[in-house]
Amino acid sequence: MDDRDQNDQDRKRMIGRWRVAPLLRLYRPALVAAGIGILLSLAAAFAVAQWEDRVNKVEFESAADTEAIVMQNGMNEYISRLMALRTLFESVNEEITRSEFETFSGRLFEHHPGMLRIAWLPRVNRKERAEYEAAAIADGISGYRIKSLQSDGGFATAPQREEHFPIFYSTQPKTSPVYGMDYASIPDRWPAIERARDNDRIAALTARLYEPRVGGELPNAMVIVPVYAKGTSRETVADRRRNLAGVIVGIFDLPLLLQAIRATTAASPAISVNVYPPFTGRIVSLEQSLPDFSSSQSAPQSMRDVAQGRHWSGSLRIGDTDWQVRAVPAAGGPLVTAYDRALTVLAVGLLLTGFLTAYLVLASRNSRRLSLANRRVLELAQTDILTGLPNRAFFLGRLDEINREMREGGMTFAILMLDLDRFKNVNDSLGHGAGDLLLRQVAQRLKAALREHDVLARLGGDEFAIIQEGCDDQRVCSVELASRIAKLVAEPFFLPGHRLEIGTSIGIAIAPQHGDDQEELLKKADLALYRSKSAGRNCFTIYDEAMSAELEARNTLEGDLRDAIARCQLEVHYQPFFDVTSTERRGFEALVRWRHPARGLIRPDQFIPLAEETGLIVPLGEWVLRRACEDAAAWPSGERVAVNLSPVQFKEAELFDVICAALEDSGLPPERLEIEITESVLLERGVENLAFMERLKSIGVELALDDFGTGYSSLSYLTAFPFDRIKIDKSFIRSLTLRPHSAAIISSIVTLARGLDMSVTAEGVETQEQFDRLKTLGVNFAQGYLLGRPQPIAQIGPEMAAVRARLDAA
Repeated sequence: MDDRDQNDQDRKRMIGRWRVAPLLRLYRPALVAAGIGILLSLAAAFAVAQWEDRVNKVEFESAADTEAIVMQNGMNEYISRLMALRTLFESVNEEITRSEFETFSGRLFEHHPGMLRIAWLPRVNRKERAEYEAAAIADGISGYRIKSLQSDGGFATAPQREEHFPIFYSTQPKTSPVYGMDYASIPDRWPAIERARDNDRIAALTARLYEPRVGGELPNAMVIVPVYAKGTSRETVADRRRNLAGVIVGIFDLPLLLQAIRATTAASPAISVNVYPPFTGRIVSLEQSLPDFSSSQSAPQSMRDVAQGRHWSGSLRIGDTDWQVRAVPAAGGPLVTAYDRALTVLAVGLLLTGFLTAYLVLASRNSRRLSLANRRVLELAQTDILTGLPNRAFFLGRLDEINREMREGGMTFAILMLDLDRFKNVNDSLGHGAGDLLLRQVAQRLKAALREHDVLARLGGDEFAIIQEGCDDQRVCSVELASRIAKLVAEPFFLPGHRLEIGTSIGIAIAPQHGDDQEELLKKADLALYRSKSAGRNCFTIYDEAMSAELEARNTLEGDLRDAIARCQLEVHYQPFFDVTSTERRGFEALVRWRHPARGLIRPDQFIPLAEETGLIVPLGEWVLRRACEDAAAWPSGERVAVNLSPVQFKEAELFDVICAALEDSGLPPERLEIEITESVLLERGVENLAFMERLKSIGVELALDDFGTGYSSLSYLTAFPFDRIKIDKSFIRSLTLRPHSAAIISSIVTLARGLDMSVTAEGVETQEQFDRLKTLGVNFAQGYLLGRPQPIAQIGPEMAAVRARLDAA
């Protein structure tokens, strides 16, 4: 039984080793990387910590030096004021009176807190004692007498001695018991007086006040300044002892004084400063050595506590005595070494080590997962998020593959480029959310129209592309597919609360008939798409070679047009319009013409659409407006000039300023300018365009709705926008004498215009019969070849004479 248990245990240990050994081999790189990473992280963190400590120590010592200098300078300022009082005593011929002393002392330390009191201690010999006591009593010091300090802390009349140094003047009230106190009788103060006298230097010592003080006993510093008789020598010690007149004693409230100095000089809060009393012969333990002043109660107080951490040692010199200064970094301040960089280096090192270790651990067992994830990422990168269709990247990759297969196997395929018609109107009117929903529905319909192996992709915006392959007759198949797609997209789409009808323009390129290069095929499909858009949209076009020639010609024409605008090769021709009733000329319509140096006069319908597509219509339109205003300014005052504005110009924010500038520069009154606007302008930016038109009306410019009846012809435009005139399109005038319906439509337009207080102009009047019929229908103005062709301004006179003759004859 025991042998069997032992065998089971051995077998378990062996199985455990078999399991552990592969794991160790598997994770050996991770374990090695972890060990090396931890060692390197610790070494780097230690090196950075050492560097941080050195930098912080230098910054701390520099800040502490600065604080010590600031305190010393502040203390010197107080001492210098005591020296000014000494100068007063040594410079006057007569004795300083008590009131003069009090006044001068008060002003001297008026804005210097920390000075507790100032006293004048004259040198009084045995013979002068009675005289001084009597003088003090005469000054109002009741019961003044020279007193000595007793062992119990009280005062008694001082015994006679060779000389006394009693308090004679003081900033204390006259009732203070300190008056008459003889410093010569106080053991610790008499040696200080002797030092000051013999060395002609300021002496200082720590002092205890012999008078009750609010707040209890606080650390005080006593400063003794020797004063010598005026004009006497002080070269030798004997001279100084003989000529000493007395001493000035100043007592500082040391904590208050130092706090005032730090507050005045905006001391650094990053440094905590302790000031300890001077070292004496009496031995005091470091633990019992507490500061006279501490800038922070949270900082260490005793010298022993200060010495245990980073600190700075220095001294504060007051007279001939040094107070000990110790500075430490303020708790939580910037000078406390927090080892942030070292900890950051350690954390980053351990983090990188952890990441590397985890990566190495997971790399082997997650290789398959990684492969699957990479495949999924690739799918997402080649998928349009909005519609779920393949995107441009996938489409181009698949097109490249099919292109290679075509070269190798001789197969054919077609590329269909699709662009949705009127999609922008949906986005502008219903918002991008509705546009996104519409794109999803379009994608579903397109997928329903394709075979499984056909490729459908969304290239961006409202552009889609299809690769169709595997047909015997690729041209026929692509035409059938384009027809099917056009019908599907033309059917209504239903969005929440809306029924939408759009269309699609399709361009088709077939390989290898139209090329075998990817870029070439895409370019040709785009050209065919452009042709479909130009042909009226919602149709499809198969590429032919003429399209490339047209593109090249179009690019050439665009370049020539840019040069023409820059070189002023354009002309403005004027076509008159007449009052139908009176046959009087009422003005001209300005029409731009391009006189090409090689091709001659180019018709507007050949370059105006190009100018609108390329944006050249903006500078071109401004030039026409300015020229028309300049020419019209010289006409009779009753004649107007009409200028057409392109929908592209309406999108320019500066258009109103351009019109105002043209009027101002030419001197043409605004009421003689008529702006003609087509209905397409009113379809977009309705609020902005209405505001613009109202601004034009406010300055007197008249507005005409051009080509009425050929576009959307919404009657709401006539009531919503402030038009003065309606211009009936020439297509109605051309059929006026042939179709009764045209006359009925014109009559209705005239009636409507009269009701809205608008006038009516008929365009394209070419025969006398048309003119007479329009007059019968009540049209106000007429314009056309019968009345005058567009002519340069220099030819207007002769042309008008012939027109007048024809009208008079009629």
